[in-house]
Amino acid sequence: MTGAVRPAGENLIASLRDRLPRRTRRRLDRPQRAAVLVPIVDDGGPLRLLLTRRTADLPTHAGQVAFPGGLVEPGEDDPINTALREAEEEIGLPPGAVEVLGLLDDFPTLSNTIAVTPVAGVLRRVPPPVAHEAEVARIFDIPFADLLQADRWTSREEERAGRPYRVHYFLHEGETLWGLSARIVLHLLEVSALGSPVPLPPAEPI
Repeated sequence: MTGAVRPAGENLIASLRDRLPRRTRRRLDRPQRAAVLVPIVDDGGPLRLLLTRRTADLPTHAGQVAFPGGLVEPGEDDPINTALREAEEEIGLPPGAVEVLGLLDDFPTLSNTIAVTPVAGVLRRVPPPVAHEAEVARIFDIPFADLLQADRWTSREEERAGRPYRVHYFLHEGETLWGLSARIVLHLLEVSALGSPVPLPPAEPI
């Protein structure tokens, strides 16, 4: 860990803590809602992002790199509660271990029927992870020092509902961060004082 990386990490968390509660975030109206936890690990080592790879036999997003999260259940009116509940179920993360920084913009899923709310949080320590075997094949992390390197990111134009959109990709130790999860990571950096390492496309239409 170099002296330059650590101040950048501290600046990331401090700026998110300051900016997220004050900014006007994008809210989407979709038939279903979901929330994911974006866990920033700040335990004295390199600042890093905690992620999962979903199991290969799930009905949706099988085998993809993702944040812990899921659909909002009846009676849940706060995406923070959903994100913390799902993180505990999927990776054994106690809600009390998370300092919630705030909410990022809503994003639509590929089907455009679900609005996903990312919840940014800090982990000062990471309890031994316990993967939910039916949903999580692997729990791993990516250092922010790597995520901030523009040349590590690639992208390509694809089409959705007859409209072009840009999909970003980040390769790390055999895992591919892409699609919605990659867009959430770049948005997290964009909102922070560090900024996105690559140009971002306009937000998806509401």
